[in-house]
Amino acid sequence: MSLGAAGGASLSSSPSSRIHVLGAGAVGLLLAAHLRQSGRPITLLLRSQSAVDRFRRNSSCISVVNDWVKAHPTRKLFLASDPGAGLAPWKAADVQAEAPSSTESSDRPMISRLILATKAQDTLHAYWSVKERLCSQSTVVLLQNGMGVYEAIQREFYPSPQQYQKELATDIPTFIIGTNSHGCLRSQDKEEEFVTHHTAFGGCQFAVRPSLLNPPPPLPESALDMLTALSSQALDVSITNWSDLHHRLLLKLAANAAINP
Repeated sequence: MSLGAAGGASLSSSPSSRIHVLGAGAVGLLLAAHLRQSGRPITLLLRSQSAVDRFRRNSSCISVVNDWVKAHPTRKLFLASDPGAGLAPWKAADVQAEAPSSTESSDRPMISRLILATKAQDTLHAYWSVKERLCSQSTVVLLQNGMGVYEAIQREFYPSPQQYQKELATDIPTFIIGTNSHGCLRSQDKEEEFVTHHTAFGGCQFAVRPSLLNPPPPLPESALDMLTALSSQALDVSITNWSDLHHRLLLKLAANAAINP
């Protein structure tokens, strides 16, 4: 893979290493907490200003309860250096939060690194809310169950890539597709709105989705940095190629179809 800064909108107004997380559910909070624990600046993109206010009253922290350790106590030996490996809940502090703004997106900083962890059916609306803050130098991580989310985004927001090659070359971010087998959930208790329970230890796999543009543009710096950030997490993360990940996704889809027809 080649590394280079593609043309398009500038990201100079946004801190280069900040990762925005859209989708503050159990999986999004788990990944955001681990990334923050490793030193990455994190911004949660929440649904409303009231949610942002509640998060700030929560000391701008994400809490993780490692319930999986209770069921598999010997696994503590494998994660002895991880601050979240003990039985007690741990917190990722100094997390920022934003809400949708009534101002034009062009007045807000561009997003260089985005993790989109919403439910699959909510992805298009979620992507639309930040699309104007993305460009060819941005990297978007898609982490949903099932398949077809990337294709839906391309059809909805970037139709006919070959016909509009030059125009879209400055607009389309790099996409990283992910799959997750960790078990996690959020309590229905309003007091635990920003607490994620890590119930079963699994793994995550990520791969860069090949561009539909021909020739494909060089990968932006944000893509390799995002892969580095993800691979350094204590979540059994592996970086693979798209062909292998696509095969894994097909197998997972077939298994889910059989279990939940």
